[in-house]
Amino acid sequence: MPVFCQSGISDEEFNVTLAKTANGAQWIFKGKAHSFSVDIIAKKIVPTESANYLTADNRVLQASVIPMPKSNWNLSKLSPAQQKEALSRYVDYELDYFKNDLHINYKDLNKEWIMVGPKLWLVWTFNSSDFISPEPVKDKPKFQIYASTICYNQVLDLNTPVMSDQSLDESKKIISRLMASLRF
Repeated sequence: MPVFCQSGISDEEFNVTLAKTANGAQWIFKGKAHSFSVDIIAKKIVPTESANYLTADNRVLQASVIPMPKSNWNLSKLSPAQQKEALSRYVDYELDYFKNDLHINYKDLNKEWIMVGPKLWLVWTFNSSDFISPEPVKDKPKFQIYASTICYNQVLDLNTPVMSDQSLDESKKIISRLMASLRF
């Protein structure tokens, strides 16, 4: 699925693919001049029609890239303060979308800044147990965990819902492993 960036560092288009590996799978985000990847270590990987979604050891995982909005910033040399401002705006935009468009009445929002190697991440979690599905579902998520960082001219978002039979702490560990596997 192509993602088109806005002007800034480049007008580069990124495509995501999912590749099987000896230890699980790898999300590969590839553009004309840049690429990056995220490793998924799991015994069992079940892909979906979209390369952005998969099930790893019975847990739904998502990776997506979203173009950075236009700005006067040099996207190849963002300061930590600029990264925090950009990621905070992005998360606020997503939360507004969840609330107003998807009608997810989230609560207990938690945001945490984490450095993983040289990358600054914003990890955000919320309780989504009040979500009312428009269609009947067997199980609905108790929580959502997201981790967001900037890759070139894109926000990389990693996500897993925490279902009723899953641990929030274990889900956070899985997202942390995905964050640590990011390679350029």
